[in-house]
Parts: sequence; C-alpha cells; structure tokens
Amino acid sequence: MAALLLVACGAPPAPPEGGQAAAAPADPADAAAGGDPLADAGPQPPHRPVDAIDDRDGHPVALLPFDLERLPLSHAPLGALPFFGLPQGYVPLNPPQLRAWARFPFRLGEGVHWAEGPTWSARIATEGGKDFSALELQRNLESLVDAAGGRKVFEGPLHRDIYYGPQLEGEIGGGFIDAVNLDRDAPTAVYVVRQAQRTVWLQLAMDGNGAGLVVLEQQPFQASASWSAEFPHLSLPAGYRERNAPRQRDFDRFPFWTGERFEQVEGRTWAIDFDKGEREHSMHEVRRNLEAMMAAAGGHKVFEGRIPRDQAEALPQTLQAAYGDAAGYNWHDHDLLVYRAALPDGREVWVHARLQYLSAGWVVAERSGFVQTAALLPAADLKQALDSDGRVAIQVNFATDRAEILPASEPQLAQVLDLLQGDPALQLAVEGHTDGTGDAAHNRALSEARARAVVAALAGKGIDAGRLQAAGFGADRPVADNADEPGRARNRRVELVKR
Repeated sequence: MAALLLVACGAPPAPPEGGQAAAAPADPADAAAGGDPLADAGPQPPHRPVDAIDDRDGHPVALLPFDLERLPLSHAPLGALPFFGLPQGYVPLNPPQLRAWARFPFRLGEGVHWAEGPTWSARIATEGGKDFSALELQRNLESLVDAAGGRKVFEGPLHRDIYYGPQLEGEIGGGFIDAVNLDRDAPTAVYVVRQAQRTVWLQLAMDGNGAGLVVLEQQPFQASASWSAEFPHLSLPAGYRERNAPRQRDFDRFPFWTGERFEQVEGRTWAIDFDKGEREHSMHEVRRNLEAMMAAAGGHKVFEGRIPRDQAEALPQTLQAAYGDAAGYNWHDHDLLVYRAALPDGREVWVHARLQYLSAGWVVAERSGFVQTAALLPAADLKQALDSDGRVAIQVNFATDRAEILPASEPQLAQVLDLLQGDPALQLAVEGHTDGTGDAAHNRALSEARARAVVAALAGKGIDAGRLQAAGFGADRPVADNADEPGRARNRRVELVKR
C-alpha cells in the first residue's frame, strides 16, 4: 500500500485564531471513543459554549482543544501526504483536493477540534466492479495507523449538519465537501499520529456507498505573502493568481464595514480578485496570510463576519459594480475581514478582504485628502474650443452617485457664466457622461440629472434657461477606454456643446 504525495515537517502549532477553547467541557483531551482512555470528553455544558460554531439548524457546536501530550510519541517512518495508501480496489472517486494550507474541524466528543496545515481529502469509492465494504476500508486504515504509532481519538456519528453551518459552509464547500457529504450520521472515526516534528490527523466517515477521508499534517504556519511599505502594500500568497487585472484609482471613496456602520475612506484605492484553482484554493490560507501581513503592519482587525443584507443592499449600485470583482457582487453573501493600520509615517490604510470558497478579493484604501488635478478653463479658452470644435469638457465635481454639485466646481461654473454673459446669443447643450461601470440605465439617468443640475446652477445665476438644454448619455459616448482608471476618469465628464 504505497504512500502518496507531499512531505512537510514542523512542531505542533499554536491554535488557529478563534479555533481553541480555553474553557471547555470536562477534559476534552479525552475524545469520545468507546473504551479508549483518550475517549471520554465528559458531560457537555447546559448552555452555549464560550467557543462554538453553529450547525445548519443554528445549534451550537463546541470548539474543543486537544492535549497532544496525552498521546504516545511515534517514531515510525512516514512518507508523504496523505501518508497512508488505500486497500486494493479502493480509489478516490474524484481527483483528491490537495491544499498547501487549510484548516479542518475534526469530530471530537460532542464538538469539533480545529487543526491546520497541508491537507488531502477525497471521496473514496471502489473500482473494477468491487463492492464497497466500510469494514474492509476501516480495518486497513486502522492497521496502518497502528503501525505508525497512532491512536483513535473519536468514534461516533458524523453529524453532517455541523459542516453545513454558516461559519463552515464556505471552507467546507470549497475544500472538503467530498469528505463530509455522506449520510447525516455516518459512522466516523478520527485518528492522530503524534511525532516529534509533525502531527497527522485523519478523519474517516463511511456510509453504504463510499467513504470520506481527510488527512491533515498539523504544523506551524509560515506566511508566503509579505507586507510592503509601498502602496498597495499587500501581496498574493504563493501560487495564487489574478483573476482580473487589478484596478487602482488615484482618488475614490470606499465604505469599510465596522460592525455598526460603514466607515467612508477617501484616498487612493486598489482592488484585486484572485484564486488558486478549484481544488487548491483555500479560504484559510488567504486568511492566515492576510493576518500575517496586517500583524507586520501593526494593524488591527476592525470586523470579521458578514455585512447585514439590508446594509449591503443600501449601498449605491454604481459603487458595488465598480468594486464588484474584488468585493463581490453581493456584499452580504460572503465572509469578510476588515483591517485598519496606522503606519509610522502617518498614513492610514484600510483593507476589505472577501473570503469565498473559490476565490478571494482585497480592496485597499490609503486615506488622503483630495488634490484637484484638473485645470480651470477660463471663459476665453471655453469660447475658443467651442468656436473650433463645437464642444468642450468642463471640470464639474459631483457627490458620489448623486447630482449634487460640489463647492470645488464653483470657479469653473463662474467661467461658464462669464462665457454666456459675454455672448448673449450663445446657446448651449449641457451633456452629462459617465464611465462604463455600473448599470447602463442608472448611468443614463444619473448623467442627465447631473446635466440638469448644471443648467439649474447657471439659471440660478441669471442665465435664461431657454438658452440651455440638458441631456445625459451615460456611458454611450466614451472618449477613452473604460478598461483602466485614467480612461474611466476621462469618460466621467460634463460637456458644453454649441447649439
């Protein structure tokens, strides 16, 4: 029975954040397995455990610690992950899921125990017309574990609904679904092999049609992504790749959820979405690398969880579309981490991290004040452009996703007023345009409302409204490529057109 795949070494790790309970029922080092001295988890608390997750029905499931020192130390040679071969005629039904770093909640007592490290998981079936026998598979695996000096630490029902609860659905669905998608109370056993430089966990669940197997080599985490002092500061973990080209905006506003409200951060922004392939992507690997980078930056976690649906849906659709690749198209429908870091040089950096089972996304914003880069066009230059080209773009700034003209636009409007007052016969169309992000119908309505706002502002200063005509074209008439931010910035404009 040949051992398979990758080798890694390391001492047993510290518990993953939020994954170990300091106060837990009785002595959870003794996991429930009939007759085994390591298998008596003791009575469970009558109320919700301090550290718990929820199953599919909202029932609490305790997160239990485990004392590895209670296990004998094994010196048996082990090969590569998954360390143990399958009996003759037994094979993975689909290609195994092999992740460089993940975590898995192993069944233990009346709860689960988090362990993290490189993982291998698969649905096990038979081939060549062989009938599946759960007893044959389990006896073979137990023989191998016993030869490796391991122990059984749990035997009981799978309680499948544990793995479909809100805290687990993404990680399990994206990484271990083949190993837990069995009968609800499928017989399940958990084994541990403790060695000086590594600890191996195995969970085998079996029903009448096959089995699910998870093998995890527990070891200390080593980040493969690193923090940089230069914007955008974050790098991707090893093996991850961009799904779309990152988007960087020189100045924008992004709402970071704090758990109570959205913190609006203005400044330069950077957004990216990425993955590692369906059978390699790991939410926990992304999470742990982000934690390491933010720790290096001296940052702190502002929020972890999900944005309430009503709060997410209240955000402007144009904003959600502009950051849809990185932040997701339904902001309430994925796990979220928000960090804030105050850098030694005075810069303040915010990070919005989307964690999903097949991809991830980061939005980084570095808070700063607005610096106007557009030049004011004097009335004489406006007249020259209209005489030569028949149209001219003017710099008018509006509130995000609204038709409210910002005070910084007053000097430019004053020059348009001078132009109209200097030539009483001049009649103009005021045309509003947007970039290509967001809903087309919404963009047309917004661009027309902004054009009307400019007409109203000029009429309010004494210009006959009959000399002006408002029109909005949304993104229908671009003057630049919408693929990058400089192009989109040129497309967001107000134009005066000679009538």
